[in-house]
Amino acid sequence: MKKIPQDIVGNIAILKFPKKTLKLIKILKARKFLKQNKTVTTVVEKTDKIQGKLRTSKTKHLAGIKTKNATYKENNCTFKFNIDESYFSPRLSNERKVIADEVAKLAKKNSNILIMFAGIAPYPITIAKKLKQSKKQFHIYSNELNKKANQEAKKNIIINKLQNQITLIPGDANKIKTKQKFDIILMPRPNLKDTFLKSALKLSKKGTTIFYHGFGTKEEVLSEIKKDTKNKIGKIKIRKAGDIGPYIYRWQAQFKVK
Repeated sequence: MKKIPQDIVGNIAILKFPKKTLKLIKILKARKFLKQNKTVTTVVEKTDKIQGKLRTSKTKHLAGIKTKNATYKENNCTFKFNIDESYFSPRLSNERKVIADEVAKLAKKNSNILIMFAGIAPYPITIAKKLKQSKKQFHIYSNELNKKANQEAKKNIIINKLQNQITLIPGDANKIKTKQKFDIILMPRPNLKDTFLKSALKLSKKGTTIFYHGFGTKEEVLSEIKKDTKNKIGKIKIRKAGDIGPYIYRWQAQFKVK
């Protein structure tokens, strides 16, 4: 059987078939997948691309237990969420670990950390777990536009016993209302035209470290950062952080506010 593009999110496998694949073939391959992967209890087909600011997609049940509710574990963290209602990518598991390690090195006593586009809170929770291990005092603020994702983030924070370390700030990342300036800001943003960097700078102070996700070529990402930050930041460190399609890359840039 030719390998089918897939994401395994705990108990749910999300498969993607060529457009002209017959329904019967999809079901037969889904059933075979279930037999070959004992930890998976549900197989669905991805029927639509991730779309819009809420980053939601659509799936269709093919085999196993009929549910869209996933329970997924990574980096010593547990997440529960509906795969159609909230954005989550298991492919970013290592990226979350890398960022958590970086934040742990940067965080000082009583660091305040803002995470934009936080979704069901995988970055806030992964980072909080890492910082708790280092026994540093800190607080993380988790910002997300999707109301359903915020509800699931709240549950995940409780599941991981981090109520005292993480506070939700629901709403548009461009409209975060707080007088507080943050020491570290994470921007694992979706692939949108708006960089949201101007809003991030308003929430920054001298010495704030910003982690920014951009898409396209390295040159394009560097150009958009420089355009929207003017001369307000220092040297930019940038690395490839995965791909979102054929020859379309995600880049992670790190820089400090002057």
